[in-house]
Amino acid sequence: HTFILKKDGSLWSCGVNTLGQLGLGDTSSRTEFEQVTINVNNNIKQIACGQNYTVILKNDGNVWSSGYNNFGQLGLGSTTNKNTFTQVTTNVTNDVEQIACGYAHTFILKNNGSVWACGYNGSGQLGLGNTANKSTFTKVTKNINNDVKQIACGSIHTFILKNNGSLWACGDGSKGQLGLGISDKNTFTQVTTNISNDVKEIICGYEHTFILKN
Repeated sequence: HTFILKKDGSLWSCGVNTLGQLGLGDTSSRTEFEQVTINVNNNIKQIACGQNYTVILKNDGNVWSSGYNNFGQLGLGSTTNKNTFTQVTTNVTNDVEQIACGYAHTFILKNNGSVWACGYNGSGQLGLGNTANKSTFTKVTKNINNDVKQIACGSIHTFILKNNGSLWACGDGSKGQLGLGISDKNTFTQVTTNISNDVKEIICGYEHTFILKN
């Protein structure tokens, strides 16, 4: 499924919608872009798409989500699917700066630099030190102290870029996508090989990761 954000702040979607991921109030797929109007009013700042679900960040710093929710990846405190964008209210109050989605896990970066995660955690990709799923956004505190500037999610792995340019990773490392050898990590672990506080941007694919240095 695909979303676009227009210059006027309006939101449009198309593609598969069997689980309500287009936020149009039904589960019928679309072959052309259709404007999303339910709970959306030309006030969108960012869109993030996971596997069969979508999260949006509004200009006021609030987070809304729609679609597949079997692991709690919508952050709504349940595992019930939604076919319209529904506001996330637990641990989120007009204070979010960035959102990121993986296969079935979701991260938010708050204005104060803190990081919060929910959803599927089978490989420790939430960075919470365990492999338990979360249906509400839970603060990540291990090796993070309100010092994050960017988050990127792969399928079941996650990267953060800190303000000092250092790079940290957690989750599935079976294909080497963490840059830490072939191993999983359930807490954010610093990547040090070929990196020395010199990273500008990160982006994750399904099972691979790229960084852009300064």
